[in-house]
Amino acid sequence: MSSVGLSAKEYFLSQLEEEEKIYREITRLDDKDMLQYKTLLTRLDDLHKGIKKSNTTKETGKALEDLVSFLFDKSSIFSVYENIRNTTNEIDQLLELNYKGEKLRHFIKLPGDIFLSECKNYNKKIDVTWVGKFYTLLESNKSRIGILFSYHGLTGANWNDATGLTRKLFLLKEKLEERSYIIDINYKDFEKIKEGESLLEIIEAKMKGLRFQTNFEKFLEKKHPALLENNNNE
Repeated sequence: MSSVGLSAKEYFLSQLEEEEKIYREITRLDDKDMLQYKTLLTRLDDLHKGIKKSNTTKETGKALEDLVSFLFDKSSIFSVYENIRNTTNEIDQLLELNYKGEKLRHFIKLPGDIFLSECKNYNKKIDVTWVGKFYTLLESNKSRIGILFSYHGLTGANWNDATGLTRKLFLLKEKLEERSYIIDINYKDFEKIKEGESLLEIIEAKMKGLRFQTNFEKFLEKKHPALLENNNNE
């Protein structure tokens, strides 16, 4: 953008807007990535719906893990370490910000420096037992962000069952900076990504939903510029 004729305020605002645009663009799926993502999502969907037959649950689990690994890789800002074992537990994915992530840290809303992810391949919703176990894993590793990926999501709603437990666990500690976010990412969210949302935008919206005890979709109403462009071109 040319700086000719701009005031100092306009110039610096344009620089900040350009930097934010770069962050948004590198953390979303481009057209090429989207084609591959849709292929991975269709495979997962077909296995769960029985359209594609599988002799083992391992194949369905691998389909979910492949999809999640792809999303983390294409978000561009994470270094991902898979199947980490310590003396008591195994972590499916341990994430930390890579060089690009650190350079763009002021745009990233995730607190802390280590984030944990688990893939749960079940033909039903995840119950309170697994949410409780995941919280223990977060606490033992001093991580404040845990993302549970599954096809069907968590049991319950509002303050009930597994969904309610994520809210109660979030409120356990008095100070906001010490609270833990357990984020549920399920098939409905995978569909949102297919429609153009980014994984990070959904995670950040769900964090706000957990913090303010409200529907996270309210925080997705500010559409990504790419989505607005697509709508304008229709």
